Amino acid sequence: MRHRVPGNRLSRPYDQNKAILRSLATELLRHDEIVTTLSKAKAVRSHAEKMITLAKHGLLTDKDVYNKAKSNDSQVASEASKQIAKHVHCRRQLLAFIYDKEVVNRAFDELAPRYAKRQGGYTRIVKTHFRRGDAAPMALIQLVEA
Repeated sequence: MRHRVPGNRLSRPYDQNKAILRSLATELLRHDEIVTTLSKAKAVRSHAEKMITLAKHGLLTDKDVYNKAKSNDSQVASEASKQIAKHVHCRRQLLAFIYDKEVVNRAFDELAPRYAKRQGGYTRIVKTHFRRGDAAPMALIQLVEA
């Protein structure tokens, strides 16, 4: 029995469900919007928002952090090294979920600075039409403008 078990399985085994959500999140972060079924859009929303939040946590705000890590002042070098380590850790976590390195670079270079002042709610789901053939409800999921 699956009483009160969170998440949408999309009527698939775990490995197939994970693969679908990873590919949809990758394409959403690449193109800023995708058209998919309503249930898949609702399922991918949380994963995409977690990926953007992860990119925000690993964002380097200081451009001279690498030079500070090599400085003679041990306090400054220690703080800079911690920032670099956090950046690398977040980047590796994103690479573990997202399929494409270019999308990960885009998440850190474009999306994280775009949503730096936003406290969540990076996506919007708009119901569109019913798919011809099986009448599945379709939806447009897109990244909102900051």
